[in-house]
Amino acid sequence: MKIFLKLLTKLELNKRRLLGISLPKSLDSLDPDRISRIVTVSSTAIGDTFFTIPPLKILRELLPNAKIDLVVRDKVAPIFKKFKNKKDLFDNLLIYKGHYKNGLRLLRQFKKTQYHAAFIFHESDPCLTEISYLAKIPFIFRFGQKDHGVSRLLSTRIPYNEKGHAIDMRLEILRRVFGVKLESKDYFRMEFPIDEKEVLLFWSKIKEKFNKKDIDRKKLIGFQFSASGRYKEWPKENFVELGKRLISQGKEIVLIGGPKDIKRAKEIKKSIFNNTTVDSVLDLTGKVPLSDLPVLIKGLDLLVTNDTGPFHVAIAVGTPTVSLFVSTEITGTGPIQDLDIHRAIFKPKPCAPCKGKYCDTPNCMSLIKVDEVYRTSMETLNKNVRSF
Repeated sequence: MKIFLKLLTKLELNKRRLLGISLPKSLDSLDPDRISRIVTVSSTAIGDTFFTIPPLKILRELLPNAKIDLVVRDKVAPIFKKFKNKKDLFDNLLIYKGHYKNGLRLLRQFKKTQYHAAFIFHESDPCLTEISYLAKIPFIFRFGQKDHGVSRLLSTRIPYNEKGHAIDMRLEILRRVFGVKLESKDYFRMEFPIDEKEVLLFWSKIKEKFNKKDIDRKKLIGFQFSASGRYKEWPKENFVELGKRLISQGKEIVLIGGPKDIKRAKEIKKSIFNNTTVDSVLDLTGKVPLSDLPVLIKGLDLLVTNDTGPFHVAIAVGTPTVSLFVSTEITGTGPIQDLDIHRAIFKPKPCAPCKGKYCDTPNCMSLIKVDEVYRTSMETLNKNVRSF
């Protein structure tokens, strides 16, 4: 499928050159008043899709009468299907399986809808850029030029700013296209509305299912111990030691993660339980559908987390966080709103250049010590009271 779509793109490029067809059109020829059908794309990870919430909200304000469709990955779709007040961001949700899967179906859908503009809010995965081009969408915008292979398919070049925040880079598309400043931090806010009754019902069911009769009297500390790669993960034994200390202060640990994290969650729970007199670890790893992740996190008093999707979900729903950064840039994906409840612990990278996800010995996250995380966690807990 990938080879086929790339071949189609190449053939279409050559055809347009021979016929002198200028598509996509240049930014100079854009008239916002004539844009009434838009497709927006954030087809990578959970965190990246949450970073798209601010520009979607602004796009709705800039073009209030336009129909806006949002393309997301299949693994993220369950969350956004439950987004309260969807019309504030988008009209329809389109599903993309990634890696060129169902690419032809999306191409047919793009052609049928006849979008006037495409806004692609990520710098990786060229597939949706190619599909937008093949669908003859007049204006195609995307930030970043890491993938020079698709830059010729765009209406304008928007440079990749490695020092900027991920949200800011997405807002840069709107600045360039519509000539707006968007400098206030209010424009950067990620918000995912949650119904308080939904949270109470969710945790009531958890209390009954796992026989946690005293959970209402405890502070709930979530541990997001996994990430998209080992290079971003705080060591398992550090989470174990942190769990012991927090439990000794009367807290309840809540382990969260997906099916691939179940084995490690069991190891963490066993290691903590062997050193405490009470079972104060609630293991929800792989037991909660992704659609309920925002509600789960909203019910926590604090989330201790690596730089990964649930961290950004916590920011969007307003749950306090202690986030851990070494291998990834805090300036790029760290918290930039409600800094009174979102505390980030950052250590400089020990290696230059950092190999990131290609590192064979990803041990740098161990530079963050348990003492510092424990102290920061307790300070954050003591300053904040659960909002429901």
